[in-house]
Amino acid sequence: MSGERRGVGRVLAGVFTSCLLLGSAGAGGAGLGCSAEASSDAEPDESELTEEQALLSPAPVQGAVPSGRPAKHAIVLAHGFMGTDSASPSFTNVWAFHRVADALRRDGHLVVEGRVQPFNSPEVRAKELVKHVDAALEQCRTTAGCDPRRVNLVAHSMGGLDCRVLISQLGYGDRVASLTTVSTPHRGSHIADVGLNVLDATKSDDALNKLFKAFGMTFTSADLARNSNIRAALTALAESSSESFNARNRDDARVYYQSWAGVSNVGGVRNWKDYPACGDRLETYRYRRDVMDPLLVPVAAIVAHGGSLIPNDGMATVDSAKYGNFRGCIPADHFDEVGQIKDDTYDRRTGFDHVRFYRNVAFDLARRGY
Repeated sequence: MSGERRGVGRVLAGVFTSCLLLGSAGAGGAGLGCSAEASSDAEPDESELTEEQALLSPAPVQGAVPSGRPAKHAIVLAHGFMGTDSASPSFTNVWAFHRVADALRRDGHLVVEGRVQPFNSPEVRAKELVKHVDAALEQCRTTAGCDPRRVNLVAHSMGGLDCRVLISQLGYGDRVASLTTVSTPHRGSHIADVGLNVLDATKSDDALNKLFKAFGMTFTSADLARNSNIRAALTALAESSSESFNARNRDDARVYYQSWAGVSNVGGVRNWKDYPACGDRLETYRYRRDVMDPLLVPVAAIVAHGGSLIPNDGMATVDSAKYGNFRGCIPADHFDEVGQIKDDTYDRRTGFDHVRFYRNVAFDLARRGY
């Protein structure tokens, strides 16, 4: 993608991300995200570098070199709010798993990308996701070495809520081996509460549904975009609704649940709350902080509850992302977690490589017997 097209994509993404604010949010310096405290164990030999050179040097890619056998079960990727699969060539497709599916397939995994309604409730989206889970099970039956009884779900953001509905309400607990969520707001995101408050005040549901439908048709199929319900989506993502959602979607003992959170902040400036929030688990280079995408900055101020400085990735707090076996934090904002907007290389500041991250997730699932 050219720089010009990427820039247009960022602008459009910013416009529609700002629709969550519905004209109510303001940017601020307080509470604008979070970052890392712990450095990677795998640092290069820098004994001959001066301190200044070490601080300015490009970070090596963090994380173990991916290796191992393919996962026992097929992997289904579940995208989040305002997303689709990576097949869409549109420059407005900025929430898909960029370059992830192909990388996992090269490692020998059977991978199916989900594609659901970009703007609707998890209950509606999960019914669409079922089609992709069933497709993965069917493909697995004809793939040597693949166990067709269950699948591994790997979800970003709202996709994790879709997967929980699929498991708990749609009766797929017997067909899901594991659920991995990355920055899923299991306890809601305050930006959704703000959006709902403004919807109530302005009575703008119909107008916004038409707006999001039109936007959705630029990156996904007409039938999925047509079924847009912004209130239903925001309600599912709101902190005020999370308790009832969690009560309706209990864990299934047959499923292994694990999670990661993203942490990022404005200018890469340290938030002292980041380290304890991540439980001392964050792989980054020389304590460097991820620099939040400017499009997320106004949203992050609300997500962090302003002066409360709650660590977050620009859309979801670290605490809200914790679910099941919490594996730690990655130095990434909500875009970076899926390699957006169209990241074709790793972050030379922190060393985070989203493709390597998901490759390691898949091989780890295989080692765990999934």
